[in-house]
Amino acid sequence: MILESNIFNLIFLILIIPISLLFEGIRRKLTARIQNRIGPPVWQPFYDVMKLVKKKDSDSRARDNLLFQIVPILYFITTFILFLFIPFSIISFQYDFILFVYIVILSGALYILTGSVSNSPFSSIGSMREILLMVCYEIIFVITIFTFMIYTNGTSLAEFQRRFMILRLPLVSFSLFFVALVEMRITPMDTVEAYTEISGSVETEYSGKGLILIQISKYMKFTFFILLTNFLFFTNINF
Repeated sequence: MILESNIFNLIFLILIIPISLLFEGIRRKLTARIQNRIGPPVWQPFYDVMKLVKKKDSDSRARDNLLFQIVPILYFITTFILFLFIPFSIISFQYDFILFVYIVILSGALYILTGSVSNSPFSSIGSMREILLMVCYEIIFVITIFTFMIYTNGTSLAEFQRRFMILRLPLVSFSLFFVALVEMRITPMDTVEAYTEISGSVETEYSGKGLILIQISKYMKFTFFILLTNFLFFTNINF
């Protein structure tokens, strides 16, 4: 039984990236339907990634900056690590939620850094907007996670067993839902990327593999916050 569970966890972990791309495709389709448009096919994010694979890396002046090359990789890694806490509990120990909170914040900080090191005014504006948002929502995020854990007397995310916490802690749940909207860049919380104003924000100077890592990381974070809110609000979905 344990072996089968571990195999399932490994398979699901490997499929996190295609699942995240699929969720992004569904999000685009739903957004289009709400706006009375046909919208792109659900598979469009897969097509976008394949197109970027064929493109060469950025020719911007920042390409000689080592951080310009490394930060997207670190952003991808830190975002992927979040799935080792939820829903898989591969990383599990007493008070692991403290490390979990740090990694969520680190992931956001690396996203800001991707724009700061790219020597673009559009990217810098996007990074400054993200900093202003982080000052607001990261504090709320920390408080909500700690509140959930303290209320359930839990010392580890893997031990979180309470169900329908959205009914027990409605105000805290609403606060976390608000944070999720910001992290998932749901309109009107997408001013950091405002394509009509600042040409895509931190991604402006990236292309090829660097842009792939940034885009996939954003899609994974979207998927992660769907899993996180379901995990804390409704039931224990740990595998």
